[in-house]
Amino acid sequence: MKKILFLLFIALGFASCSPIAHKQIAKHLPPLDDAKNVAVYDIGEMPPDYAEVIGRVQVENGLGRCDYERILEKAKKTARKAGGNGLEILQHAYPGQVDLCHVIVAYILNIDPNNKPIELSEEAKENFHDYVVLKEGDTTRCIITDETDQTLTFVYEGQGIRRMAHLSKDKILDYHVDDPVALADLQYQRNKKIFHVRFGFDGGYAFRTARLPKDVSSDYKDYLRKLTRGPVLGANVRFDIDKMYTIGLHYDRFTSSNSAMFYAYDENGHYYEGELSDDYAINFFAASAGYQMISSNEKHRFFVDYMLGYMNYHNNNWELGQQYIMDGASLGMGMAVDYDYMLSKHVAIGAGISYYHAVLSKIYIDGLEYDLGQNKEGLQRLNLKAGLRFYL
Repeated sequence: MKKILFLLFIALGFASCSPIAHKQIAKHLPPLDDAKNVAVYDIGEMPPDYAEVIGRVQVENGLGRCDYERILEKAKKTARKAGGNGLEILQHAYPGQVDLCHVIVAYILNIDPNNKPIELSEEAKENFHDYVVLKEGDTTRCIITDETDQTLTFVYEGQGIRRMAHLSKDKILDYHVDDPVALADLQYQRNKKIFHVRFGFDGGYAFRTARLPKDVSSDYKDYLRKLTRGPVLGANVRFDIDKMYTIGLHYDRFTSSNSAMFYAYDENGHYYEGELSDDYAINFFAASAGYQMISSNEKHRFFVDYMLGYMNYHNNNWELGQQYIMDGASLGMGMAVDYDYMLSKHVAIGAGISYYHAVLSKIYIDGLEYDLGQNKEGLQRLNLKAGLRFYL
């Protein structure tokens, strides 16, 4: 029985790591042998004009081994089962965009020179005033939507289905644009820089994670433990470099305070008592570089930021009626993961978790410098924050 359960567990494990194919078949053909080649046309490439679309497949969610080759092989296998000998890739999402793995959406093609061509639809006849002549000799009526020195992008109709092609000009013999003004406007829109700015304002709670000293009394350790937690407020601004990468500036301020009655004996055996209190703040100023992931409906946004900056420490400390001002500063670094939910085009709510790290090797007490030696002060902390974001 144990052996059967073990084998079942292994089988389920392998199944969970296999890519999943969702298919829609419009025309059923006899399945092809596994050794049959399946031609793959990447996004923007033109299948032959006699390539008939017989279905559609989406492959996703590999979980385990989900490299692009494995995902594509699953799509080919699905195409063969449907009787197709070609795939036309329509969409390709990279890991982190919509799933943890590669995701592809493709037409399943029946590439057969004996297929009868389908005439252009009435809408295409009315609106397709441009044309492209391929070096292979085919002339395609289309709408040219973009042009660079090396490429041409156009919408055309093949076998009754509207498609988009993005071809290198070395594959094109000639082309004609009926409305160059409209094309120039499209090129202007493409070249116009999309530069988004995001302002965030956060509040939350933070926990210092440095170890407490061991050689102190349990009462004093409890006193210090209460100082390791407190509110944190912050603000940040991010600039989009492109659709994926960002740079930014971050600031936050962590505060904590505590007070208690203090009892002690000096080295001569004299007894002292009085109030002990600490009221301190830790500020972090940092620059960041990171990346973002945006859902297809642009409602959900995830950010990962890596930060490097300046962290300072200021404490108003009172012992037995005597005030001491303690200051210190250090290089700080951190990492933050944030999530935004868009309420409108320009406003979002969000939450995030971050961790900062810095260590003080020296400190100033009332302006006098003291080397902390082996007893360095750790300023590292975990932050949980939420707030409003504004997109401009």
